[in-house]
Amino acid sequence: MSWSELQAEPAFGFTVVALIIVFGPLLAEKLRLPGLLGLLVMGAVVGPNVVDLLPSFDALEAIGDIGVLYLIFLSGLQLDLDAFRRNWRVSAGFGALTSVFPLVLGTVAALVADIDMNAAILIGSFWASYTLVAYPIIAKYGLAKNRAVSAIVGGSSITDTVSLVILALIVGAETGDVGGARLVVDLTIGFVVLALYCFVAVPWIARWFFMGLGQERTLRFMLVLASLTSAAVVADAVGVEPLIGAFFVGVGLNRSVPNASPLMAVTEFFGNAFFIPAFLVSVGLLFDPEVMIQGSTLRLAIGFLAALVVGKAVAALVSGRVFRLDSAEVGLMFSVSVAQAAATLAATIVGLQAGLFGDDVVNAVMVVVSVSLIITSLGTERFAPRVVAPTEDRQPVGSTVLVPVEGDAASMRALLELADEIATPRGGVVRPIVLATSSDVAAVAAARTAIVDTDRMLLALGRDDGTILRLDRSIAAGVQRAAVESNASLLLLDWLVESDDIRSWLFGGSESEILGEAAVPSAAAALRPGGWKRVVLVARGIDRLPGRVNSLLVAAELAAELSDRDRPLLVGPLTPDVLKELGCDLPEETAHIEPSSAVDWLETATRPGDLVIQGTVLAPDRRLLALHSAGRSVIAVSHNPASETRLTGSSLAFPVGGSINPA
Repeated sequence: MSWSELQAEPAFGFTVVALIIVFGPLLAEKLRLPGLLGLLVMGAVVGPNVVDLLPSFDALEAIGDIGVLYLIFLSGLQLDLDAFRRNWRVSAGFGALTSVFPLVLGTVAALVADIDMNAAILIGSFWASYTLVAYPIIAKYGLAKNRAVSAIVGGSSITDTVSLVILALIVGAETGDVGGARLVVDLTIGFVVLALYCFVAVPWIARWFFMGLGQERTLRFMLVLASLTSAAVVADAVGVEPLIGAFFVGVGLNRSVPNASPLMAVTEFFGNAFFIPAFLVSVGLLFDPEVMIQGSTLRLAIGFLAALVVGKAVAALVSGRVFRLDSAEVGLMFSVSVAQAAATLAATIVGLQAGLFGDDVVNAVMVVVSVSLIITSLGTERFAPRVVAPTEDRQPVGSTVLVPVEGDAASMRALLELADEIATPRGGVVRPIVLATSSDVAAVAAARTAIVDTDRMLLALGRDDGTILRLDRSIAAGVQRAAVESNASLLLLDWLVESDDIRSWLFGGSESEILGEAAVPSAAAALRPGGWKRVVLVARGIDRLPGRVNSLLVAAELAAELSDRDRPLLVGPLTPDVLKELGCDLPEETAHIEPSSAVDWLETATRPGDLVIQGTVLAPDRRLLALHSAGRSVIAVSHNPASETRLTGSSLAFPVGGSINPA
């Protein structure tokens, strides 16, 4: 076999790419450079314009196309929607500013270079968008919830849309296929169709599949991958940039694939291990150092690069001043938004094919792309460690719901369904835990059987979070440690009302020890079959006391999560206004019934089929048991921050049911 024939073999090409993915970042880091640069430089070295090791590798180009879609898809899939909602003004403001400034400056730079007006506007639009190539670095530092990162990710959809609309208008006007007004209408219809597919159809299909046919983890991943590629196809078919389809479908699946789930781990691993690095290598193959250093190319490139850097820097500085961001956040916004790759390269090729400019502009764009990737790599690695990761006084209750497994299958299924309802709106995870106090072979075998049964219930709910097995000296100690180790946001217990106790077998202690010493917010639920038609939050005057208000806040959050349009929320005896003054975040349509007397409000205001939620501190109100007997589902909630624990010292030093190093 000749050398040229060997180079044409797919196995040879994949071997070279795999070695670059392995050793490129390592060599770059040895030189104190970002790993991303190693992939780009090594791609350029082995490409047809340097050593010609990979003169033609069409498969890599195809994989690179999927890689950039995967990169944008992950940014939408991992987007913290709650943080985005809180910071939507920052996203909209930054997205608009970082589009307008580079667009105007880029157009001026092109006009100064004696380029026609239409082509100049198109070139200016190149620099309006940016590619999130540095997102893996941001994720590595745990900054997904940061306001600046929310602005960066949300703003990318705005900038891509601006670039797409300008590209379609300019190319449409140049080719004369359709008029400007018709083009705008077509794009609007395309966005509506794409949004319906990504935000309605795909999430519904995913939920249906996960709860039915998709019981195997490999099938779940393949559905996620098919959702990504199909969204790109639909976007392309309706005249919208496929990158926007990838971002939209990532946001659409955001709740179906929680960040802490095994499915997310597989999805992220596959992208970061292969698709995204392959995209960066494929970009490196395009670099032609000989052409890029020519005088005419460099003059154009310097003007374009100045427009890009100044425009993005001004946008970041103005955003920082308007929204009061610190200097590290401003630096991160500039560093990430300056990156040019996918959208810029695609628009450049389209403009070339439409005859709007020649090869000199294409080569200058390649220079700008390569320099921008160097800036984004160095800048992100510099500023990301300086950005303070956001901290929350308390996690949302749906972040990680820990559910001890015990009791009959029907009650556990109902409890897991409740946990799923609590976790899904937050994109959280459900962590069932099977506990055993003996290492006896039979006891462990029984625990493993319980794990299999519980996992089946989870899969039937469309979840693959997985059940934990815990061996400890006592059930209480096992739950305490598991709650801390898993960073649980809620401990959800099954309330055995028949024994008139909350899992006394579970903790080996009294109700006071259970509810007063739990390391995380806790809820004991006694559920009636058939679900509930209304959520009732019990808020009494006594709950405003300092020792009780924490439990009330958790109960209110839980009630808000479990209510919706079909299951409205009722509060009392306290009014919604009083609860909001205490810090409770309630829906606007929250109802209230004035009590005839505070004593009998529960009996008169609630009815069979209600879900009654009440905060407590030491022991739940025994009237809740009477309500359960009368056909209500009930939940007793407790949160005492003073009981939060750390795993220090020997577990043998603590009594059964006692706390571990109470604060």
